Amino acid sequence: MDVVSGEGTTRRRAPRTDAVQNRERLARAAVAAIHREGLAVPMATIAKDAGVGVGTVYRNHPTRDDLLDDLTRRSFELMLTRIEAATDDAPTAVDALRGFLTAVVGDRDAMLLPSTGGPAPRGREARAAQRELHTRIRALLDRGAAEGSIRREVEVADVAWLGATLAQPGRPGPTWDRVCRRLLETYLAGLATP
Repeated sequence: MDVVSGEGTTRRRAPRTDAVQNRERLARAAVAAIHREGLAVPMATIAKDAGVGVGTVYRNHPTRDDLLDDLTRRSFELMLTRIEAATDDAPTAVDALRGFLTAVVGDRDAMLLPSTGGPAPRGREARAAQRELHTRIRALLDRGAAEGSIRREVEVADVAWLGATLAQPGRPGPTWDRVCRRLLETYLAGLATP
C-alpha cells in the first residue's frame, strides 16, 4: 500500500502482519490442495483449507493463473535459498549438489513445479526466478568441472530432472527418503567417473 507523507513523497507501507500470515497460509493450503486434487481445485476449497474467505484468495490472486504462477515463483525462490545455503560451505560442487538436492527432496510437498505436475512459469518474476536457479546450477556444474569433482558432461536440465524425479510430492515416509538418498548418491558418484 502506498502512503503519502507530510512532505508529499510516496513510500510503501509494510504489509500488515495478519495479511502476510494469510498469504503464507494461503500458499501452503493451495499447494497442498493442488497436490491432492489437481490444478483445477476450486478456489473455495483452497480458501477453506487456508482458513480464509474466498475474497482473500481473489484479493491476492485475481485469477487461478495468477495463483499458480505465484506458487511456481515461490517454489523457485525456495530452491534458490536452498542452493545458496548448500553452496556456502560445501568443499566441492558435488557436496553442494548433494546438499541442494537433499533439501529439495525435503521440500517436495511445499513446492509446485512444472517438472512435478505444476504449470510452466508465465509471469516475469517466476521466469526470472527459474532463470536464476538455472544459472546457479550451471555455476555449480562449471565449478565441479574446474575442480575435477564432476568429470562427466552434465547439463542443468539433467540436475533439474533428477531433482524433480526425487522430489515427487506425496511420497511420504522414511522408505522413500532412503530410496531418494540411495538414488542421489548413485547419481553423484557417477559424476566423478569420466
